Amino acid sequence: MKKLCTTISLSTLLVVAACGGEEADVDEDNRNAQNMNNNTEYNLDDDGNDNEEDGTNNNGLEDTDPDLNDNETNEEAAGDENDEDLGEDLADDTWETEVGDTIENEGGVFTLHNRQDDIDTIETGPIIMDIQQVAAVSGELTGEMADFLETDELDYIQVDIQVENTADEDITFYAGQARMSTSTGEQLESDMWLSDHIDGEMMAGTSQSGSFFFVLENSNAEEVESVRLVWSAPHDEDWEDAGDEVDIEVEF
Repeated sequence: MKKLCTTISLSTLLVVAACGGEEADVDEDNRNAQNMNNNTEYNLDDDGNDNEEDGTNNNGLEDTDPDLNDNETNEEAAGDENDEDLGEDLADDTWETEVGDTIENEGGVFTLHNRQDDIDTIETGPIIMDIQQVAAVSGELTGEMADFLETDELDYIQVDIQVENTADEDITFYAGQARMSTSTGEQLESDMWLSDHIDGEMMAGTSQSGSFFFVLENSNAEEVESVRLVWSAPHDEDWEDAGDEVDIEVEF
């Protein structure tokens, strides 16, 4: 998917590819449902009296323990959805964003410092991998994004990948588990919370795509001039090498 890097609300942080300022999605229905459940625990009648004694709320509905259980379930579901949304928000806007542009959304303010989208297609055995873009992004985080990541600043490299198994048999290739080194001297792995998931057990004739975020720890995105990416060789069903290790250098 053509996500770049400018959203980091977990999704809002890593989106810079097509960033026109797409905001992170919020499940309003879920939030409203939680508020309704919370309000039914203790309701006041028109005189301001607590209706807890007769076990009913001001809508005439009986308050029961299942309501409380539903509230807990909704909170858990909302937490799972927020985790999934983080990386999506960060990647959705990258392709429309020009280098040097700054985008503001629910996750904060993000700047695209560098991007390389002219990268040769990689073939290793039956695996064909298209690196659609590599982007260097920095962000000043706010709101839920800052709370979730426990920081108000984030610098990262976004890598968008599409991978295909052209074989007539299942092949193991972990496209989502690249190792990265940067020109600033950092060695990184993709952040599992922000990145998409690509199944390493690829069935015959299938393809997958995703965006992966490598969070810089000791340098700034604007300082990175190049990155090196390394993937382990693909394997067949007998765990024999079905291709070569992939080792490439990408310059901005």
